Amino acid sequence: MSLRAFKEKPSAIIFFLPLLLLLLIFIFHFGANFVQMHHQKKFTQSLISKAEDISRDISASIYQAEAIDPRRCDEETVNKLRIFLTNYHYTHDVGLVKQNKIICSANWGILKEPVELNVDFFKGNKGFYFAQKVGGIFPIDAKYDIAKRNDIVAFTIQEPFKYFDQANNDFSFNITSSDGLYVFHQFDSEFQFGNEFNLLSQEVKSCSTKFSYCASVLNNRPGLLFFSTLPLTAILILLCIISFLIIYSLISYIERTNSIEFRLRNAIADGSIYLEYQPILEVQSKRIIGVECLIRWKDAVHGQVSPELFLSIAEQLNLYPSLAFSSVKRAFKELSPFVIEKDDFSIAINVNSFEIQSSEYLPFLNEQCELYKICQKQVKIEITERIGLPLNELSNFALQAKRYGFTVALDDFGTGVSNLVWLTEINFDIIKIDRIFTQSITDPLKKDMLLAIMTLFTNLNRVVIFEGVETQEQCEFIEKYNKCYQVQGWYFYKSLPLDALQELMD
Repeated sequence: MSLRAFKEKPSAIIFFLPLLLLLLIFIFHFGANFVQMHHQKKFTQSLISKAEDISRDISASIYQAEAIDPRRCDEETVNKLRIFLTNYHYTHDVGLVKQNKIICSANWGILKEPVELNVDFFKGNKGFYFAQKVGGIFPIDAKYDIAKRNDIVAFTIQEPFKYFDQANNDFSFNITSSDGLYVFHQFDSEFQFGNEFNLLSQEVKSCSTKFSYCASVLNNRPGLLFFSTLPLTAILILLCIISFLIIYSLISYIERTNSIEFRLRNAIADGSIYLEYQPILEVQSKRIIGVECLIRWKDAVHGQVSPELFLSIAEQLNLYPSLAFSSVKRAFKELSPFVIEKDDFSIAINVNSFEIQSSEYLPFLNEQCELYKICQKQVKIEITERIGLPLNELSNFALQAKRYGFTVALDDFGTGVSNLVWLTEINFDIIKIDRIFTQSITDPLKKDMLLAIMTLFTNLNRVVIFEGVETQEQCEFIEKYNKCYQVQGWYFYKSLPLDALQELMD
């Protein structure tokens, strides 16, 4: 589709472009949101996996300390604590507690002065108690996360979630007890909006199946809001371009599928090209003695298309051969009952350059006659004067057609490039007078010329058919001159579909 076509359809562009842009923004927003949710889920699972590793490490160190027997603060016990502590990655220290006071640990040995654990512990499952970021326990400037069970206490100092805090800048997250009353770890991302945007938050939560805590990852910048100003601007510009290209392609596709060439190709493929039949009558008896087969195409978009137009297009698209053969098949199939019943009933078929130059056409025509039990002499092959082929080609074709037994007619006499040589060089059985001469019947100046032509044809002993008879005056004039002439035209019948012809012939 050209820019000119866009200008011719501004309302379509103005209306559909914003709608499509909104649709693409909607799709992209939820697509980005889906990706973010997927990333949140993976991140949550990573948090749970990490937390479980830490929990297993700390709980195992406590359980191993509890297995020491006898368990008292002496050099032997402290040495045992020191030995197995090296096996644990996340447990920084482990010690013994008596009456809520630390009396010894693997790192500090036996304390001269027991250190009281003056903190509020959170009570977990299986007898575990937890406290977070507790300082002032040992004579160093450090804060510990504490896990305690019975008389054993374990300390964590390595900030095990530091990697997640540093690697993740997108989401806020926390790890809490299953009931949400205790926070083991929390990270607030500076990338996220403030609390006033919490209504936009989407939370992904996953709980451990082995321990009593859950990890939650929060994002209050879902979808397109996740992008900063510059990428978001680039995305919106890209979506605008995509919207324009889609509309451009869609309109181009619609225009292409609505083009007469495209629709003609489909019409030929699906068999929607059809035939109508115009009766040919004896002028004296007004009896129908045959029909001329006329190809028709009525399209949903282009309406009733003239045969001259779509046949010309079919030739340009190399579709004409298919039409030529299929129309003969249909005509013979539909008209065979009339032809078989009446020996003097004829079928007139128009041919073009293709049929004349094709070596397959006449044999095919003969085969169809045999197939439908149609006598060859009842088939009239009409050669129009408009065909711009050399005279010898036309003569050879007519001769071959006669050898098969077909009747040959000169169609549209007086409109093309032929002259009297045609009448002597080509042995036509029938001459069809074009409607231009038929209309001359009412013109005093042209009537004399027409009478001369009629005299000539009578002397040549040829069957004459007048086309385009539309008035009673024309019919009476022809009948008065020669009662053996034949006529066709709207004065009698227009071209008829098969069912109307059947009703007429019954």
